[in-house]
Amino acid sequence: MSYPTFDDLPFNKRPDLSPYLIHLTKNTKRKDDYSAYENLVNILQKGTIWGSGKAGFIRGGKEAACFMDVPFASLKYVLTPENMKADDPRYEPYGIIVGKASGYKRGLRPVLYLSDKEVRQLGIPKAEQWRVVRLEQRDSGWVSWVHEREWRCEGDFKLRSTVPAVIVRNLKYAKRLREQLADEPKKFKCVPDAILPASMICQGLLK
Repeated sequence: MSYPTFDDLPFNKRPDLSPYLIHLTKNTKRKDDYSAYENLVNILQKGTIWGSGKAGFIRGGKEAACFMDVPFASLKYVLTPENMKADDPRYEPYGIIVGKASGYKRGLRPVLYLSDKEVRQLGIPKAEQWRVVRLEQRDSGWVSWVHEREWRCEGDFKLRSTVPAVIVRNLKYAKRLREQLADEPKKFKCVPDAILPASMICQGLLK
């Protein structure tokens, strides 16, 4: 019996779908004084995207590695000034791109967008609540992150020796990363096939 493959899904038939998932990094200066770029380099050197815990709004007491299912053309709506505040950014224009088919094989799945009441009604056990992102209407407004179209896997996500691409802020950082990869190849457990400047992907909106 022949089973369908990921290539059978309509990634090339709709502009809002992508065959890739993106893990964006940001600075952790309050914790360890690392910039978003340094955190990206560290991921490539370690070959691992570390799972986030409660501080990353992961429920249930477990950690999970998080990605976004966002087409490249839509990144300019994610990497906005409101989302990239220097003192407390939600996102910065640095990240790892993995193939959705490859990620699916290694445990990545779309999250469940549910209210707290629905989590209780469905009886989702605490051990599986890392899959859930809160979607809830309150008097003060919505709690909603559906725009991220998030995928997660439990725990850390081990990268293969290569990934399709990484994202950096601009051409200056693309050159810097190329030089690091060339000068110190033994330090990197994972190497990108391509380095994409966000300033070009976002059509000049980032400098």
